[in-house]
Amino acid sequence: MRLLGERLSPFQLDSVLVGIARIAGLLKTWQNQPDFGADRALVRRFLPSYYPAIRRLCEERPDRLTFTRLGLLYVAKHACRVCSLDGGSVGNDEAAEQILSCCLLANDLVLERMPTPADTIADKAANLLPFSNYVPGNSYPMDLARNLLLIEEIAPRLAGRSDYVDVGALFENATGIGPLQFCELAFGAATKFITRVDEQMLDSSPFVLDRGYFRDAGVSERDVGLFLDRLSATPGVLHEQAARDSAGADFLMFQRHPLIEFAAGAYVCPDPGFLLDKAGPSLYWTLHEASGRSGGLLAYWAGMIEFYVNWLFEEAYRGRGQIYTGPLFADGTQACDLCLVEGSSLIMFEVKASVLTTRAKYSFSSETLMAELHKKAITGEDGERKGVAQLTRNLGRFLAGDDIRGVSRDGIKTIYPLLVFLDHGFTAPGLNRIYNEHFDRRQFRQYRRCTITPMFSLTVEDLENALSHTHEVNFSAILDSYSRANPARFGELSHSSVPVLQGKVPGPNPVRERFERFGEELAEHFFGV
Repeated sequence: MRLLGERLSPFQLDSVLVGIARIAGLLKTWQNQPDFGADRALVRRFLPSYYPAIRRLCEERPDRLTFTRLGLLYVAKHACRVCSLDGGSVGNDEAAEQILSCCLLANDLVLERMPTPADTIADKAANLLPFSNYVPGNSYPMDLARNLLLIEEIAPRLAGRSDYVDVGALFENATGIGPLQFCELAFGAATKFITRVDEQMLDSSPFVLDRGYFRDAGVSERDVGLFLDRLSATPGVLHEQAARDSAGADFLMFQRHPLIEFAAGAYVCPDPGFLLDKAGPSLYWTLHEASGRSGGLLAYWAGMIEFYVNWLFEEAYRGRGQIYTGPLFADGTQACDLCLVEGSSLIMFEVKASVLTTRAKYSFSSETLMAELHKKAITGEDGERKGVAQLTRNLGRFLAGDDIRGVSRDGIKTIYPLLVFLDHGFTAPGLNRIYNEHFDRRQFRQYRRCTITPMFSLTVEDLENALSHTHEVNFSAILDSYSRANPARFGELSHSSVPVLQGKVPGPNPVRERFERFGEELAEHFFGV
């Protein structure tokens, strides 16, 4: 860490951040298809002293990368801590190599705790969680479309509730911009940093966004200004924030402010994925911070997610099974958030829209992580069961003879307990195993007429993808195929992880259709097309 600081501290902060943003733009580090050739070319160009050794390593293992998303972000964050606002410029190749060699150090430093042979599964999960949370994904379109569906389709259906919140109006009142236009601006701004990459390198200022970028779009200067002001920070602000924040593998300062205003009206983006994410998971947090509302709003949003999953099944499920939303036991208590009966199979869903805290995600502490998991996904608190405990309790009630209204127990031979999470952090490597360690199936052995599968833990996005195939394949068959191919039950319900889906064309998907409509709206609102 000391060497990292020594190499970075002589330089002006904005020069370092601009350089890192250009490397990220060239390599598209926010995507999950690494360009090994481009990585080698940049090593040869900017790290000539290290190139021979790196080349030998890459000849042994061609899938090695020097400039990674995590490494670049780690260097950018540390630069915000140690670089001054009036330091030296990066004016020659030696200076560029001194700065970018820090990525080699970062690839080691980002792992704060070294694994040991004695590590428990919780230790391993806590070690992997910070990295898995920043693994590039392809969920940006689905995340954006889901938010629009939540605001446009789901929120109005809750208007009769006593705690009803007009989420769209609240967002516009808090930010000054409607949620649809906010998403359009985020997506439009991101195109500057993710398209015409090679062409931009011929420009005098590649990967720089200025306010004139939206000049020909049908967006007022006021709205552009509000948007850019909310999503950007100056190097000075980042420098002050980094002094207060802890060092480590969380990059929330860049997630909150994905644009850096390094000169008046001129912006760079060290990670375009964070900018796209502003129309995805971060859309809620923009509302959260802008409105000043805290716990109550988060609980309300979580309720919207549960309602959304029920709506999603009604809209996207094309199988022959029977859907029960909010199924009840005979005494009127709820059995689960949703259950699906397909022939002799019963699938019981618990939907959790909770969010892992920053400390749980990035502390590398198994104790901190487990405390959070018990609170939000395994046990619950204050006498209220959550997640694993909920499903265990209610599954036991059903097997012991407590009827779920509408479900015939006599025909059920296999039961699938399933946790559905909005936050991908809850499905990181190792966590499904932890859930199953707390899901003791031995207590159900007395009910020999039913097979109880291990617990599945999926994301809302997994449901969106899987349901589009139910016109051909039962949902229970998708779970079986996924489980056989992936006994650890880690990964997405994608074609690659579910053999039964390989070669099959998905059917209608309301989320994908909403994103396609978003593209049409963007073209119309911005350019009158």
